[in-house]
Amino acid sequence: MILDNYDDEILQQINENADLVSYVSQTLELEQRGDEFFAHCPKHIDNTPSLAFNKDKNLYYCFSCGRSGGIIGYLIEYEGLSFEDAVKKATKLADIDLSNMCYSKTINFLRKMKTIYQKKKEPYKHEILNEKEYNKYDKQPIEEWINEGITQDVLNLFDIRTDVFQNRIVYPVRDINGNLINIKGRTRYKNYKALKIPKYINYYSVGVMDYFQGLNIALPYIKRKNEVIIFEGIKSVMKMYSWGYKNCVSAEKHTLTNEQVELLLKLHVNIVFAYDSDVNYWDNSVKQSIDKLKRITNVYIIRDKDNLLGGREAKNAPVDLGKEIWEELYNNRKKVV
Repeated sequence: MILDNYDDEILQQINENADLVSYVSQTLELEQRGDEFFAHCPKHIDNTPSLAFNKDKNLYYCFSCGRSGGIIGYLIEYEGLSFEDAVKKATKLADIDLSNMCYSKTINFLRKMKTIYQKKKEPYKHEILNEKEYNKYDKQPIEEWINEGITQDVLNLFDIRTDVFQNRIVYPVRDINGNLINIKGRTRYKNYKALKIPKYINYYSVGVMDYFQGLNIALPYIKRKNEVIIFEGIKSVMKMYSWGYKNCVSAEKHTLTNEQVELLLKLHVNIVFAYDSDVNYWDNSVKQSIDKLKRITNVYIIRDKDNLLGGREAKNAPVDLGKEIWEELYNNRKKVV
């Protein structure tokens, strides 16, 4: 057998046909939770089992360290086998014949595997800002947001302030632990496009988007509901809070970084995407994140199939036309399979 003679299609078959859960159960103590099996991850101190195995999808994912893949990846990561030895062993477990594999795609696949399993990046660490950097901004009533239904109590909770010199509404950007890592501003000029002024600005370098706006506040409610609702903007989150819905965060955009995806998976909760009406969930940039998440957890989308939000042209958020419309949209959310 020539181990170099394989292509990625056959390798995918190997990953699909080898029974990963049965194999790892020989060496790991598994705890079943719903449709998944959990074990302590051997790669780090793991007080609570965080290494999940999905039997239906034949994949693993560690909610603590982010390692993931199929049987081949498991053998490389957790048993220290070379790529070739992992393929050889997984082939026997999957009962697959390698004799008809072709060389042409081997190099590309090997390079992908090396990228995934050998080039681990150090996690990015944001600079923690001194609170005095935010305290220099004024606490004033934000009348335009109050008129949209956001209560003053909610504005106080999210510590919304004003930058009088730049005529912007400002709010703190905090990590999951509540540390101040940036300050974001939204212009109050209605004709900002004509003035060629950006609608939003970050007062400091953004760095890696490994956070969700408002997560430090919403976390206990997310855990209680076993669900996180993701909007594009913080104003939508505050409208929801004003209606009593508190398991909400803002992604600040409609595409997620790998770091945001990993953070969501670590929450161990269901995920509901509530993007604006002009966002197409099947665009590749949006779909990629959803595809990653649905492998491990339940993912739902808010879709405006009855044109309640005025269609793509209106660009309305699911909360923009009132609580009743939001609740109808939420009650008709669709699970992504």
